[in-house]
Amino acid sequence: MKIFNRIKNKNNESTKIDIQKSFEENLKYISNTEKKVEIIKNQFKKTATRYYLTVGEINCPTGKIIVSDPLTYLALGEFCPTLELKIPVGKYPIEVSICKSNEIGIRMCTARLKIKDSEAITYKIANSTEESAVAKGKDGILSGFPVDAGMISFCDEQVGKEYKSFLDKWHQDNPKGNHYDDYFAQFFKESENRLPQFQREGGDFIEWKNPESENKLVMIASGLGDGFYQSYWGYDSNNEICELIVPLVNPELFGL
Repeated sequence: MKIFNRIKNKNNESTKIDIQKSFEENLKYISNTEKKVEIIKNQFKKTATRYYLTVGEINCPTGKIIVSDPLTYLALGEFCPTLELKIPVGKYPIEVSICKSNEIGIRMCTARLKIKDSEAITYKIANSTEESAVAKGKDGILSGFPVDAGMISFCDEQVGKEYKSFLDKWHQDNPKGNHYDDYFAQFFKESENRLPQFQREGGDFIEWKNPESENKLVMIASGLGDGFYQSYWGYDSNNEICELIVPLVNPELFGL
């Protein structure tokens, strides 16, 4: 049965939204290999239903970036592709645009690793290295990454390996433990307590510092849940990379 919700359009007239269709369209939105600059740009403008903030920073000792599901695949060291292009070694902020409505609640819309202060004027798909790609076919490698635990993360390749080593040791010390319920959940709860107006119950984002290496990565809830996501390099007017984005929810599909 189709689900319809009413929203107010710009003229304050009642409009029906087919939520089921919007969810289906959003699945196409997150998996396609092209992104319009204006759609992303508009998500980082504050309105009555849209917000954005910096949720942490990551350490990049090698400049090789992994965007993946941290709770499932990065923890296992599989299906967590390293991107083909590198960025300069350093520390970088992670931003997220957020929408809020009665229909879909609070949702993370676009996660962004900001590399330079300049503005992106075009986006290009961020291809994985051939060695780390999720899958390979006759036409080349498959870009993107799967999410099976409702979470994405940005991290450096070295930091990802350190993260896996930390969790391997944690599971040795806690053989019956669940690394989300028994470890990470507390950090998400603390994040929610600090910024409850931007997150759902239980928390939607954290900056996590490895207690052994002190290198940091950032985890963010994946919009509407599990699926197959793409990342894109943003290029500025000098044709230089200024950001890396992961689109999660297109708020326009939900009348926001």
